[in-house]
Amino acid sequence: MIKKVKYDVCIIGSGPAGFAAAMRSYDFGNHVVIVEGNRLGGAGIMNGALSSKTLWELSTNYATAKRTDRGYRVSGIDVNYDEVKDRVCQAAKEKQYQLLSQIETFSKKPDSNRSITLIKGWAKFKNSQVIIVKKENEESIEIEANNFIIATGSTPREHPLLEIDKRRVINSDHISLLEKFPKTILIVGAGIVGCEFATIFANFGHTQVHLLDSQHRVIPFEDDDVSDYVNQKLLDMGVIHHKATLRDIRKEDTYSDIILDYDDGHTEVIAANVVLVSIGRVPNTKKFGIGKY
Repeated sequence: MIKKVKYDVCIIGSGPAGFAAAMRSYDFGNHVVIVEGNRLGGAGIMNGALSSKTLWELSTNYATAKRTDRGYRVSGIDVNYDEVKDRVCQAAKEKQYQLLSQIETFSKKPDSNRSITLIKGWAKFKNSQVIIVKKENEESIEIEANNFIIATGSTPREHPLLEIDKRRVINSDHISLLEKFPKTILIVGAGIVGCEFATIFANFGHTQVHLLDSQHRVIPFEDDDVSDYVNQKLLDMGVIHHKATLRDIRKEDTYSDIILDYDDGHTEVIAANVVLVSIGRVPNTKKFGIGKY
């Protein structure tokens, strides 16, 4: 028999939007439930802003320590990729426990007229007022609510020519799966995420970074002066910006050959140990059965 519960507000997703919505709904005196199928905090913590900004901060500190134009020199400096990953993971876990502590603080207490409850599981709409949540132990819960907020975030957009294998071809969700700094990385897509990871790997100095985009400038949706500034900084760090189209990828034992077609008609082949696909994100809305509502 499926357990049935009712709340004033049900929020699907515990990322930055979902968690903020839960706190605001609580402020208005509601009994709130957050349904999360994956990690508390969503991609914004483990595979998004918090983890990437932590990684960027570490890479910037390392690059600054390596500089020799400030009248002093640090000797014997090196970086361990496993330890860098551990520090990023530690920062993410600290944020997760901060969120969990807040939820537990506002959890339902006897005679309370408002609360926040966290339920782990995957949600699917039964109708416009009810969802079924399937938990990891296969138990299901039916949640009825007066209002629903869908805050399920987004996932990296797929590339038509590049199949993600989480080892040689990855997206931003798989940075933590890398076992070491790649000797060469090709980043496909010169938007905000692509430029950010180009900067990170270039800062650490163990990776030759190639940045690929068919557009003629990086972060093309920003103002020209911002784009020009970022482009110059990337060039100064040794990032090679290819204004070309990816035609094909041919995987070898330890690297991949990348065939690039340029606007002037010539073709170039480059090698990369890792290819990072960064061509935008798409909303997570397909699995919730909301199309008919």
